[in-house]
Amino acid sequence: MFNQSIGKLRAAVERAIAHLKDWKVLATRYRGPLTRFPLVAKTVTALAFYKNGW
Repeated sequence: MFNQSIGKLRAAVERAIAHLKDWKVLATRYRGPLTRFPLVAKTVTALAFYKNGW
């Protein structure tokens, strides 16, 4: 029972990561300043949510 609930959560997280990797900026090596990476990641995540209508 515990393993099943962990598996469901892990599958959801892996699907989310796969969807984010559809964006080229997250699928390839980030070459910008590391201090700006959190902003880039937040922006890509916000655009993904916008695209899905959330």
